[in-house]
Amino acid sequence: NKELCIHCGLCYIFCPDMAYSLNPEGFFIADLFYCKGCGICAKECPTGAITMVVEEEEK
Repeated sequence: NKELCIHCGLCYIFCPDMAYSLNPEGFFIADLFYCKGCGICAKECPTGAITMVVEEEEK
């Protein structure tokens, strides 16, 4: 949620998979190819800007 993001970078710092990068707008964006879904970023986010969503598997 970009409205809640305060650009603290904790998602980037704590992500064990290095799935986050900074986009040109100054937001940290998760690359879902690298994200393993551990949820550490969501737990560390002080404003609740990150929500983990379970994706359905392709059939």
